[in-house]
Amino acid sequence: MEFLKLIQKRRACHHFIPEMSIDDKDLIKIIEIAAMSPSGYNAQPWEFVIIREKNNISKAAEIAFNQAHVADASALIIVLGDMNIGRNVDTILEDWVKLGYCTKEEVPVYRNSIAKVRSPEKRKQMALRNSMLACMTLIFAAENMGYATCPIMGFSQWQMEEFIKMPKDRCLALLVAIGYEDKGKELQRLPRKSIEEMIYWEHF
Repeated sequence: MEFLKLIQKRRACHHFIPEMSIDDKDLIKIIEIAAMSPSGYNAQPWEFVIIREKNNISKAAEIAFNQAHVADASALIIVLGDMNIGRNVDTILEDWVKLGYCTKEEVPVYRNSIAKVRSPEKRKQMALRNSMLACMTLIFAAENMGYATCPIMGFSQWQMEEFIKMPKDRCLALLVAIGYEDKGKELQRLPRKSIEEMIYWEHF
């Protein structure tokens, strides 16, 4: 689909058709496209928990304050950020040298930059900023393949972390509900701010 049309078509879907499934191959394809997102140092600090079994979707919906469109989704994708940005530093730098992004002599400098000690808050910020780039790509990828999506931020953080058995060195970025839109049930698109309300030239 043409990109502008995709942007205009995309809606946060609140009315999925229940009991419809998505092929695992399509879910994997969506993740493959999301993985093309940019990231600092090319660290790609994102991971995805795919929930497609109905009983697990129902449990996740309870954690998401019983939102009906979460329960009715065909699948849920939980996007995680890896707070250990330097976890794959050796692989990252091997690729940089191989493809000419730096020389072998420069590797120690870049290693210090990627794997340096950061505060827990800084590591979480970096993980979230990077993984949120993948979230938006994931949503557009699913929409482009004909699926409806809804980004969900309303859920109990700690309960969801426990439910998916999330390691302590990850952070939870977003829950994305994916499925088939129940046509004709969505309300008219809500208005967007005017350009004048959003843009500041040169400074705030």
